[in-house]
Amino acid sequence: MAYIGRQPTVGNFRICDAISVVNGQAAYTMQVGGVNVIPESANNMIVSLNGVIQKPGSSYTVSSSTITFSSNLSTGDVIDFIQILGGVANIGTPTDGTVTAAKLVDGAVSNAKLANSSITLNSSAVSLGGSHSIVNTPAWSVSISANQTLSNGVYTKVAFDREEVDTNNAFDNSTNYRFTVPSGGAGKYFIAASLRTTTSNDFDSFYLNIKKNGSDYVFASIRNEFRETMTTSCLIDLADADYLECFAYNGEGSSIDLSGSSDKPSGTHFSGYRILS
Repeated sequence: MAYIGRQPTVGNFRICDAISVVNGQAAYTMQVGGVNVIPESANNMIVSLNGVIQKPGSSYTVSSSTITFSSNLSTGDVIDFIQILGGVANIGTPTDGTVTAAKLVDGAVSNAKLANSSITLNSSAVSLGGSHSIVNTPAWSVSISANQTLSNGVYTKVAFDREEVDTNNAFDNSTNYRFTVPSGGAGKYFIAASLRTTTSNDFDSFYLNIKKNGSDYVFASIRNEFRETMTTSCLIDLADADYLECFAYNGEGSSIDLSGSSDKPSGTHFSGYRILS
């Protein structure tokens, strides 16, 4: 249906109970069905007194459920009716599925109204509205501070004694030369290692072996021609207290040295970090 001008507001229109005029009294309580009613404002009412529609504000005012006329009423005055108009936003309760996200005011929904007021990041619960740093730790990067001798024909543990990174103090660089997963550090890790010789002798058997908990895990080999560097990397699943070590095998026929440096990472190094999942 078409309208001339503004379309009428649909709302809860209520007629107040009849009010008997009391001589010399200006204020009266408004009720509907015997229950006090509170209009939004004087402008949300139509009041007829003695057959004349009254002007809100000047002819009467409203406070809570009380209407007060501008002057005392007297015997013979008649309050014909008081009609309470529905508020412009009073549309009742929306039906299911009728309110979309586009209709919500930014910031209108509080955390308390959400079914789950936290999310999990990197195995840690974070309250909505809070913050959490996402980092790839534990992490380590170590090398040898000086050349290390490898005896012929045997596997020798590489003594990584120089730390560049050790976020959780989880790498032992003085006794066992191993990374041990700290408590709460279990997960999938990316690890990488490299060995570099100082010899220019040509020989075939130069091996790198990364061991997990004392057992072989990653193996690499290379033929040395002139101070070659051998590398390997992989993803590995580690539990708390698992440990990793690097071993080198020399098959040259006599002792050789791995390259080390006291002031910077050398060609012989070992590193890793836990990845986010």
